[in-house]
Amino acid sequence: MNSLNVTRRKKYALSESKPQKKMLVIAALIAFTLSVYLSNAQDPQFPWQLPQSQAGGLSFSPVLKELPQQSFSPELSQMSSGSQRCVVEQHERIECGEPDITPAECEDISCCYDAGGCYYARAVTLQCTRDGQFVLVVARDATMPRISLDSIHMLENDPSGRCASVDSTASFAIYQFTVSSCGTRMKEESGFVIYENMMSSAYEVAVGPRGSISRDSSYELKFQCRYSGSAVEALVVEVNTVPPPPPVSQNGPLRVELRLASGQCSTKGCSDEHMYTSYYSEADYPVT
Repeated sequence: MNSLNVTRRKKYALSESKPQKKMLVIAALIAFTLSVYLSNAQDPQFPWQLPQSQAGGLSFSPVLKELPQQSFSPELSQMSSGSQRCVVEQHERIECGEPDITPAECEDISCCYDAGGCYYARAVTLQCTRDGQFVLVVARDATMPRISLDSIHMLENDPSGRCASVDSTASFAIYQFTVSSCGTRMKEESGFVIYENMMSSAYEVAVGPRGSISRDSSYELKFQCRYSGSAVEALVVEVNTVPPPPPVSQNGPLRVELRLASGQCSTKGCSDEHMYTSYYSEADYPVT
């Protein structure tokens, strides 16, 4: 009888220890989850690794479809309004996106779509990739006067050529570089990490026999990519426009002054050039 009671007490004690072990395991899991959450909140990490620069051409990474990209074209004419921004000659078009991209997906990344497929607009288009790269496609006709594609540069130029265009045509220049290069500035704001850079284009000065002249205007464009731990927010673009220079000829008042040389030679052996160094004054009129 005593041995039976001892056995029952042991079983009862074992049955009581099992719930206690379960509670300890659950408490440990909660503590571990809370510690991971707090460590991530104090030291946010990104779910990607910034790739190395690739030479020899573009290597596009997927752009998040649920967060559409934007393009900005600050021209002073109506080229970018409506369908005009998509008026690009067939031989000048640059393919945008994957070959099987749909019209809706093409529009989401600020490109144009027709029967020929998806292509970049006649504008300045910026796309932010999930692996931390800027893809900047600049159209020569995005502004009036036209942008000088050869003079485009970022905040800093890398001696290795990483910040130069990866491809270009007569009408477009394509840039692709990581958000940690070319002088890109980083800041944190409202739970996002913001990468900002600026594109500048200088004006060309032509020198002629009668002096220097320029028909271009300087151009600056700020662009941003905003990243969180799991998404890419639509870019923010700010541009400072400069009005184009005035035309070579225009209507306006014209002032003409007529001066009559006296033709007098005050020294012996003077030349015709010296005879036109003295002019009649108002006191000499009327001249007969």
